[in-house]
Amino acid sequence: MPAVLLFTIFFGLLGQSVLSQTTYPVVPDADYAVYTAIANDFSKCSDIQYAYRQGNLLFIKSVTEEKSKYGFQFSFAKAEEQLSFLTRPQATFYKEPGWKTFIVSVDTSQFTKYEIKQPFKLTCRTSRMWSPDLQEYYFGNENHPNRGYYALRNDYPKFEDIVSLSKVAYSSDCQKALCYYSEVSDGKAGAGYLVFLERLEGTWKVIGSAGLWMA
Repeated sequence: MPAVLLFTIFFGLLGQSVLSQTTYPVVPDADYAVYTAIANDFSKCSDIQYAYRQGNLLFIKSVTEEKSKYGFQFSFAKAEEQLSFLTRPQATFYKEPGWKTFIVSVDTSQFTKYEIKQPFKLTCRTSRMWSPDLQEYYFGNENHPNRGYYALRNDYPKFEDIVSLSKVAYSSDCQKALCYYSEVSDGKAGAGYLVFLERLEGTWKVIGSAGLWMA
């Protein structure tokens, strides 16, 4: 076969492979500050009970979570009713007029798939990206029986959780935000939350969370 034809076939197949790969818009730079604040808050670095987490590894899923009936399930139109039993009894922020207006105005269609391009700089834990290739390597249909979480812990002794996040929703004044966050440490241990933040003195602070599921 002539060399020119071989090159034509090769680059044609390569082009098809590249075109077949799913691409998503990249999350805005502003979302990383929210993601980092959430991961640091859930790390509880200042609590002596969680001192063992020092240096532990979080894998951050590279594609954001969509709102669905599994995991990220929440009715923003009925937020106050749901938050009354999903949050801690002492939580009252969601009853404040500003929060009520913001939460019920959230457009759920914005929670589509975006790409998270980089890990986070955390206070006491470390993070790396969890790519579709890693997902397939450890948990693909053919690989899962021989790999899974057992192999993952052998390969990464400091592994603690695989973290999923949604696109961040912001209030109109960009002083309030909410985001879905989940962490899974093995096939029978994990939890998912809707996390609420306020921008205080230029820094995002977690002011509450609603537990959506737990395993």
